[in-house]
Amino acid sequence: MYVRSLKVSNLRSVAKGRLDLVYPGRACDGPFQKGFPNWPPKLPNVNVLLGINGAGKSTMLDAIALAAMSPVVSESSGFRPYALIRRVASGDAPKTASIDAEIVVHPQDIVDAPKKRTEVIREIGATVERRGDLEVLKAVQHPDPLWEGMFKDQSPAFLMVGYGATRRVETNAQVDEALRSRTRVLRYERIASLFEDHFTLRPLSSWLPEWQSKNPGRYKQVVTLINKLSLKHIKFTGRIERGEYLFKVGRNLVPFSAMSDGFKAFIGWIGDLLYHVCMGCPSGKRLVDNQGVVLVDEIDLHIHPEWQQTMIPVLALALPNLQFIFTSHSPLVVGSLERANIIHVETGANGTARMARPDEEIYGKTADQILRSDIFGLNSTRAPEFRAQLDKLAEAATDGDREAALDFMRKAARGSGATEAARSDEQREMPSWLKPSSMAGE
Repeated sequence: MYVRSLKVSNLRSVAKGRLDLVYPGRACDGPFQKGFPNWPPKLPNVNVLLGINGAGKSTMLDAIALAAMSPVVSESSGFRPYALIRRVASGDAPKTASIDAEIVVHPQDIVDAPKKRTEVIREIGATVERRGDLEVLKAVQHPDPLWEGMFKDQSPAFLMVGYGATRRVETNAQVDEALRSRTRVLRYERIASLFEDHFTLRPLSSWLPEWQSKNPGRYKQVVTLINKLSLKHIKFTGRIERGEYLFKVGRNLVPFSAMSDGFKAFIGWIGDLLYHVCMGCPSGKRLVDNQGVVLVDEIDLHIHPEWQQTMIPVLALALPNLQFIFTSHSPLVVGSLERANIIHVETGANGTARMARPDEEIYGKTADQILRSDIFGLNSTRAPEFRAQLDKLAEAATDGDREAALDFMRKAARGSGATEAARSDEQREMPSWLKPSSMAGE
């Protein structure tokens, strides 16, 4: 399954909005017919939503999950709608919200599907109704036997996994499989992190050791993927100490719980994702061949800038058949992508959301250029107080103050690599490579 498009109405802060997404195999159609001469993008399975806080990025992730999983989530899944219907400061508040999605259904999603590789597009969605003090989610779908795979836990059909910004990994000692199955159905458990701040993810050590003997081939695939997705100086050892896997960091062995917050935040959801990919992978199929949708809010959470530059390309290439939909605030993340991968989300005062690709190509630009582009909208990346100082000096220089003009040049050159050029002749020393040979030895 992949998500092709999404329409929302009166959902949280969004009165109306439409989102179009890229996925593996998508033709250059719909909103991509014009302005994308190099189709498909190098990473055809990646979508990144950008926008200021409150623009509606997280709302879109939630909407995708609710629409696509509505037949299961709307029943007794453990999900309780809360504050989904848009509220307004004045006038009559809407009583319903609606979400409609177009999804691409593959043979993997269909019970008794034909061996021939075919895919079909279906519409699915949900409505949220206000009843007194409660909100009620209802699925909207056309009767069709292809949805049956969604109601079977062991089925590889309709794989969708989602991770909220508050994601954290449960300790191995606390994992209670029986409690998990009683409180949330599996399909909802896979996306619960988007809706529940305190929902915990499965640690690797709670499920991977069993696969070492149960299915050595699958175990080896998981280990290979973990090492491929980790930083170069971090290696998964496969060794367990006191119930936790050890990772080799340089020359040290470090248990998972003692790793940095950034590594735990990243490998934590990767380990949980691989669990669900393993559980739902068709027999005889490689993990990397599994199709599905992965939603991650704030992909750059706790991640060092060096890793931000490479983690999405590494993810996309390691798991090429999964459709990734991320949110981010990082220009370093954005700089690794093409404009077809980027959606800028803006929601106006009336609640209408504009979700569009950038007008200009982003790939290869510096972080400073990206921050000052339309998708981030900063006039400058300097500290506001320092920028105010420059403005005052510029004004004084315009009025003929020579010292202010020189001071402006010195300050403006700070951090640009031109500081030396702004120094006075008395302070500046001639570079050695420009000195005459007679002076070089002095």
